[in-house]
Amino acid sequence: MKKIKFLFSFCMLSNIIMSQTIDGNGLNAGQVNVVQDYKPTLADAIKINTNPAINDSAPAITNIDYSNINKTFVTDYKLEPITPAKMKGEPLQKLSNNYAKIGFGNYFTSNLEAYIGSGRSKKMNYVFSGKHFSSAGNIKNQGYAGCSENNLKAEASFFVPDHVINVKGLYKNNTIHYYGYDKDSNDVQPIYTKSQNRQIYNLLEFNSDLIQNTKNENALYHEFSAGFYNFSDKLKNQENSFNLMAALGKKVGNELYGGRLLFNYFGNQSSPDSSEAAIFTINPFVKTSGKRWHARLGINVVIETDQGKTYFLPDISGKYNIVEDILSIYADVKGYSYRNSFRSLTATNPFISPAINFTTSTVKLDAVVGLRGNINQHLYFNVNGAYKIIDSLALFVNTPHLFDTLQTAFNVIYDNAKIARFYGELGYVMDNKTTIAAWLAFNQYTMDKELKPWQLPVIEAGVKSTYNLGDKIILGLDIFYVGTRYAKVSQFDKYTSTGIDFKIAERKLNGYVDASINAEYRYTKKVAAFIKLNNLAAHPYQIWNNYYSQRLNGVLGINFSF
Repeated sequence: MKKIKFLFSFCMLSNIIMSQTIDGNGLNAGQVNVVQDYKPTLADAIKINTNPAINDSAPAITNIDYSNINKTFVTDYKLEPITPAKMKGEPLQKLSNNYAKIGFGNYFTSNLEAYIGSGRSKKMNYVFSGKHFSSAGNIKNQGYAGCSENNLKAEASFFVPDHVINVKGLYKNNTIHYYGYDKDSNDVQPIYTKSQNRQIYNLLEFNSDLIQNTKNENALYHEFSAGFYNFSDKLKNQENSFNLMAALGKKVGNELYGGRLLFNYFGNQSSPDSSEAAIFTINPFVKTSGKRWHARLGINVVIETDQGKTYFLPDISGKYNIVEDILSIYADVKGYSYRNSFRSLTATNPFISPAINFTTSTVKLDAVVGLRGNINQHLYFNVNGAYKIIDSLALFVNTPHLFDTLQTAFNVIYDNAKIARFYGELGYVMDNKTTIAAWLAFNQYTMDKELKPWQLPVIEAGVKSTYNLGDKIILGLDIFYVGTRYAKVSQFDKYTSTGIDFKIAERKLNGYVDASINAEYRYTKKVAAFIKLNNLAAHPYQIWNNYYSQRLNGVLGINFSF
């Protein structure tokens, strides 16, 4: 085997050597003899057919029959209850139940206030409060103008099932002095002692009510209240009054059907004579609402005992949202009666004469139509027009009598009137930091007998603003304007054999502007210092005819809670 491999290797090596020898001699090393012409030939190629072949034979179609098996597959899936998320209740903020305020100012002014409360309770709440305000300063060319106001109040609310019971008690003592007099009829300032021109008013009042408090809308709504007060003055004139009110309502579908019964009694014992009167009002109504509107339709049936008359007066109101939370139109048409009582008249003008006549005023029509809305997220507005028809509008006039020839006190006269009123308000609110509100009212009076609406202004306007700087400094500005008014006065005419004759005249009372500022610095959440300045222009304008205001006056003090 080894020999064979050797011989094969030798032969291969010999061939390689021979080839190297020929290549080394070049192309001319050999001789080629051509015996005939060269004829090239090309063998036939075998073509591969790439076209698809169609098999025409079709298989037989088999008919398949499907059938449904009507059998329900029972599944049994049990839901695993999910444990609701629990929110950790935040602790209630601790409240300060008590509050006190102490301040003093020029004109020997003092201001003291105190409030004592019960705090949070699910059974009852109560609060006791007391207030004292006094000023003892004189006004140039006027009599002694000292005044004081003292209030004591107690309130309690009891929470019983589905109801709230409220009980209130009030005692008020006010002291004023008749310091204004008619200078046109007197060349020399009269000399009065403090006791001679002093008037003291006392009020003792109790009120209670029962109010339904339930979430059941199908329950019969009911509310009841009762009250009593005794009002008296230094001269033993007094007024006793009590009132009752009952209200019922039932919701049927989208409507609420209800009614109110009101009874008010007034008994007066005064120096000229005694009188009594009562006002009984029946007020059935129905309330209904839609997606963008709500309305109330009712009537007030008023029975007045002193006039011996019965009135059927409207009680209609409604509101329509033109653009939700942006723009709405509203209307209110109503009529009612109220008593010009000893208490209400002195609350308006404390310088009235004790010898006055009391009567009932009837507002036959009090119609208001307005538009309110938001210009943007900070600006809001409210404009309306009103028209009122009133019988026996109370007016304050200076009339001399035997005990008051200087006209220091006001008498009350009554006249029928028609009042047209325009009111506009524009406000700005920026979070809880800045608030500004400006308003303007224009009144037009048409009197039945009197020449003018005595002591009532035609134009009124005001601006009120507050600024909160980080709940640390609170600033406030109040400006109000009262336009021209006219006073009815009796001026000295001549002496007669029976006494003095007076002639009736009117006096123009110029309009005035009163601006006041107040500031509070909160040293802590419970202790703060405050200052308030009134009548910054120091202009002694007339509040009422012959009665001038104090010039620049202010109070400085502290308030704290505990």
